[in-house]
Amino acid sequence: MDEPLTEIVKLLFDLSSTDRLTLLLAIRKEQDLRMSQLALKISATMPETSRHIGRLTEAKLIEKNSNGAYSITSYGTLLLLLLSSFGFLSKTRDYFLSHDISLLPQEFIERIGELSVHEYTTNVSGILRHTERIINSANEYVWLMADQALITGPSIAQGISDRDLSVRIVIPKSTHIPERYQQTKTLLGDKLELKLLADEDVKVAIAMNEKIAGVTFPDLKGKMDFNSGFTSNNIHFHRWCNDVFTFYWDRSKKPLKV
Repeated sequence: MDEPLTEIVKLLFDLSSTDRLTLLLAIRKEQDLRMSQLALKISATMPETSRHIGRLTEAKLIEKNSNGAYSITSYGTLLLLLLSSFGFLSKTRDYFLSHDISLLPQEFIERIGELSVHEYTTNVSGILRHTERIINSANEYVWLMADQALITGPSIAQGISDRDLSVRIVIPKSTHIPERYQQTKTLLGDKLELKLLADEDVKVAIAMNEKIAGVTFPDLKGKMDFNSGFTSNNIHFHRWCNDVFTFYWDRSKKPLKV
C-alpha cells in the first residue's frame, strides 16, 4: 500500500473509536484535562483511558503539558474541523444519495461541514416559504440564485420597496428574463441587481439575507431539486452560503438590458 494511504488508514483507525473521539472533543472544548477527568468523560478505568490517550498522543492529536494535563494540538484542532464534514454527510446520507454536489468548486465541498447546524425542509411549499421569509425579514439585503426565475416581480418589490435594502439575483444566461423583472426594476430601481451565469455553472440554489440562509442542490441528473433543502441562521451555515453566492456573483455578468 502507498505510504499516503497507509497514513490515512492509520489515522482513520486512531479515530475509529467513540471513546477516543469523545476524549478528543472533550480536550478541545475544555483543554488541560487530567487523566482522572478524562476517565470520567468516557466512564472507563484509568488503564483503558490511558490506552486511548496513548494512541491519541502518538497520533499527535493531543499532547501532555508540563503540568501533567492534556491539550489538543493545532493538528488535532484542524482534523476535528474537517471531521465536521464527515458528520454532516453521514447525518444527511439519504439526501446526498440522490443529490450531486461534486461539480461545486472543491473549496466549498471541503467546507460542507459548515452546513451541519440546519433545519431540513422536504417540500416545495417549505422552500417557497423560506424564500418569502428571506424577503420579509431582510433589513440589509436579499440574495437569490437558482437555475430558473422562481421569485420575481411584485412578490419581491412589494416586500421590500419601502425598506432601504438591496436585492441581488443570479439566474442562468439561457433563462428568459421575465417581464416581471422589468416591473421589479421599475419599482426598485438601483436596489435591484440582476446577473446572468453560464448555464453549466448554476450548481446550487441559494436564498439568503443578512440573518438567515437556505440552500438546495441538484439531483443526480443535474436538475435543481426544490422539493428539499437546508435552512439555518447559524453563523457557519450563513458564511458558507455567503461565500458560495459571492463566488458565483463575481463570475456572473450583467444583462445588456433589464
